[in-house]
Amino acid sequence: ARDIAIMPGGTGAEKEATPEVQALVEQVEDDLVAALFQSPATLQATHYKTQVVAGMNYFVRVHVGDDKYVHVRIYKHFSGSVELHGVRHGEVGGVGDQEELEYFDQNITK
Repeated sequence: ARDIAIMPGGTGAEKEATPEVQALVEQVEDDLVAALFQSPATLQATHYKTQVVAGMNYFVRVHVGDDKYVHVRIYKHFSGSVELHGVRHGEVGGVGDQEELEYFDQNITK
């Protein structure tokens, strides 16, 4: 098998969420709840993709209850700082788990 390098700017393949990814979601929980205008029944990361930038962008599918999911963009700087950079599908209360997880532009700024 040939090693496939991840090109800066591109996202990697979708993977099952790890405890590290769940910890990132928990670190931005307050900002995420504010962006959703509600406190979901749960915030459980299920899958994610990454993008190498000046740090790492994480695109995470997050279960919010009732078989609904939002897609969350989290930025982790090389220094270790973590920020919520975006949310998709929150305005409709979430989407099904079959909605493709893909790159989206930052839509939340501090």
